[in-house]
Amino acid sequence: MRAEDKKQRYENILNNINRRRPFGRAKPDEKRLSPHDRILDLINAFDAFAELPQAEYKHILCYGPKAVRGQAWSGVVIWYHSKGYHGYQNLHLLGVWAHYREGELLLSIGIRQLSYRAPVYDPGVYRVAIQNNFRIYYDDDGHAPGEEDRLLFRARFVLKNRLSHRQTLVKILQKWRQEIDAS
Repeated sequence: MRAEDKKQRYENILNNINRRRPFGRAKPDEKRLSPHDRILDLINAFDAFAELPQAEYKHILCYGPKAVRGQAWSGVVIWYHSKGYHGYQNLHLLGVWAHYREGELLLSIGIRQLSYRAPVYDPGVYRVAIQNNFRIYYDDDGHAPGEEDRLLFRARFVLKNRLSHRQTLVKILQKWRQEIDAS
């Protein structure tokens, strides 16, 4: 092999090494965020919910948070149910959603109640599965609250008001936690 070929091969190897990501670092997320996901990021939604399931509650078991998405909406939810053998029958979703309604981009915070939909209840399997996902047993995609649900906040999202939206979310979650602790 000629000296010039060796030098070119050496340069090619160095260029290939430089293009690689550092060892142990995750691949950058190349998926572009939807406007809904971006809004939830701007109000720090996932982090606001992250500590709630880690707390110990007297009367409920709490799981999540989880990002949920549809074609025209995104949300971050936690889910909880009463302790005890029959607590599985009703599950509650507490979440924040960015969605369209009548042509406006809205931010909604609310609580939805879901009824158990699976044909059989096996407490052992349920206990393990419910920690990661509520959809299996409650046949629900986690969409934004409707008229029959408990709406805690709804407003048109305005970028310049993102900090006040973030503070509103934190206050609502603190109030929810106080209500749960008091019950």
